[in-house]
Amino acid sequence: MSYLVLARKYRPQSFETVVAQEHVTRTLRNAIKNNKIGSGYLFCGPRGTGKTTVARILAKAINCTNGPTDTPCGECTACKEITTGSSMDVLEIDAASNTGVDDVRQLRENVRYLPTSGLKRIYIIDEVHRLSGSAFDALLKTLEEPPAHVVFMFATTEPVKVPDTILSRTQRFDFRRVSIDDLAAHLGWIAEQEGFTAEENALKLIARKGDGSVRDSLSLLDQVAAFAGDTVTESDVTNALGLVDRQFLFDYTQAVAAADRRKVLTLTRGLFDSGVDIRDFVLELLEHLRMLMILQSDPENMEVLAIPDSEVTVYQEQAGYFSTGDILRMMKILTDINTDLKTGLDERLLIEVAGVKMAEMESTVRFEDVLAQLQGTAAAATSPAQQEPANHSLFGSAQKKSPERPTAPVSRPQPQRPSAPQQSPNEGGRNVTFVRRTPNLAQIKAEWDGFLMRLRHDNPMVASQLGMARIRSVKDNNIELVFTSSENASMQVVQKPDNLATITRVLARHFDSNLSVQFAVDESVDTSVPDEIPRRVKKEDAEKLIEQSPRLKSLLDKVDGEIIGIRKVED
Repeated sequence: MSYLVLARKYRPQSFETVVAQEHVTRTLRNAIKNNKIGSGYLFCGPRGTGKTTVARILAKAINCTNGPTDTPCGECTACKEITTGSSMDVLEIDAASNTGVDDVRQLRENVRYLPTSGLKRIYIIDEVHRLSGSAFDALLKTLEEPPAHVVFMFATTEPVKVPDTILSRTQRFDFRRVSIDDLAAHLGWIAEQEGFTAEENALKLIARKGDGSVRDSLSLLDQVAAFAGDTVTESDVTNALGLVDRQFLFDYTQAVAAADRRKVLTLTRGLFDSGVDIRDFVLELLEHLRMLMILQSDPENMEVLAIPDSEVTVYQEQAGYFSTGDILRMMKILTDINTDLKTGLDERLLIEVAGVKMAEMESTVRFEDVLAQLQGTAAAATSPAQQEPANHSLFGSAQKKSPERPTAPVSRPQPQRPSAPQQSPNEGGRNVTFVRRTPNLAQIKAEWDGFLMRLRHDNPMVASQLGMARIRSVKDNNIELVFTSSENASMQVVQKPDNLATITRVLARHFDSNLSVQFAVDESVDTSVPDEIPRRVKKEDAEKLIEQSPRLKSLLDKVDGEIIGIRKVED
C-alpha cells in the first residue's frame, strides 16, 4: 500500500476536527440545524486553512443519509463517495483549468439535472477568482436564481479579484491564519498518533515556518520526520529545512548593535558557506527584528510571540539594544534588500552592504529631544544656582517618545575612536556641550575586555577585581555590575572612592561617554565549589560539574579555559 502523506491522512472529516476556524464551523452548523442552508457560499482566506475541506464537510452534512445534519456519519455511501471524490452529486471544478465562458455555459446546462441520490447537487469551484470576466457574467443569473436542488460553494485565496456582483449573491466566510500555538498543538497530536516524539520548540518552529497554513505545516512535519526518525528536535528542523539557526540571528543582531563591522562580515561569510537560502535569511532576520520591535513596545507580549522559555532573556536583552526608530530603519533596509535580491544582483554583495549599513547606521533622535536639551542646557548655563556642567544625556530614558514626530539621525559612537564632545552655539553666543549617546549593552559587552586592558595599565589590582563582575544592564548612563556573594571582597575593593574614580575616568576615556557604575550582589547564584573533584572524569561529566558551579567556571575562564585539577578525556 502506498504511503499517504500526513496532509491527506489527517484531513478533517467533520466540523469538530477543523483546526482554529470555529467562527466558520459554528455558523454553518447552526444554519444546518435551523434548516437555513444557502444557495451560494464563498470561502476565502490564506492557503491551507481549510476552505475546500469545509466545503466537502458541508456537502457531506447536506447529502448524508442521516441529513441534513451537522454531524455527518462518514459511513454511509454518500459520505464515503464525497470523501473519495467519486460522488455524482458533488462536483469539484478547478477554475484555474476551466476559466472560459464556454465552461460556465456547460455548467449552466448541467445544473438542470436533479441529484442522483443526495438531497442537493453541489458544485465546489476552487480558485474561483481565476474565472474570466465573461465567465463571471455568464454565472450571474444562475447564481442569483439557482434551482432549488443546487448549492454553489466557491473557494479563493484572493477575494479582491472576485466581482462584487458575485460577492453580493453569496454568503462570505473568511478563514483565518492558524496561530502558532494551535498549529503546534495540532502537530504534536499528529506526531503522537504517528508514534514519534517532537520537542515543543521544534513544533513551534515548524508552525512558524508554516505561516498559519495547516497543510504547509503538515508537509514540513512529514519532511522533518523522515529526516529525524523517532525524535524530532529543533536542530533537526533547522537542518532538514535549511533554516537559519536562531543563535546565528542572535549573534548577527548583537554584532550590528555593537557596530562590529568585522564580525558582521565574518558572520555573512559563514552564512554563505553554510548554503542557507539568502532570501530565507532576510525573512528570518526581518521576523527577528519584528519580535524585538513588539517586545520593546509591549514587554509583556512574550506569550503572544510564542518565544521559547530558554530564549526569553536573550530576546529581552536584545530588545534594549535599539530604539524603535532604529529597528524600523533596519527593517526598511532589509525590505529593500529583499526587493533587490529579485533583480539578479550579486547576493553576497547585497547582504554585505546591508550588514555594514546597519552596523554603521546613525541612531534615531527626535527633534523635540534636541530642542529640549538645547533649552535645558542653556537654562542651566545661565542660572546662577547651577554653575556645574549639566550631567544629562541627550538620550536619557526620561525623555518621552512620540511616534508621530519626525526623526533625525545622529551618529552612533565608536568606542575605539574617541572624539571631542559636540558643541552648538545658542542664542547667547555661548557654546553648549552635549554628552554623547551612551553605548548600549551590546557595545559595552563587546568592548569590555578592551576597557579592562586599559584599566590594567592604570591600576592592575582594580582591573583584576573588576574582572570578576558580570555586566547585568546599561541604563541612563549607568552600568550595573553584579558580583556573586563569594566575591563580596572584590566588590568592596572596587567601591573604594579612589578606585571608583579610576574606573569612572577610564570608562569616560575608553567609551568617549560620561558613564558611571553601580554594583550589586546576585544571591541567586550558587558559588559553592565541590569538596571533592575526581582526577579523571568523562568529558560530559566535567562540563556538567563546571556548569553547576559558576564560581569554578569563573575561575577557569580567568585562565583561558585551562582546566586545573580535571583531566578531560573523550568518550
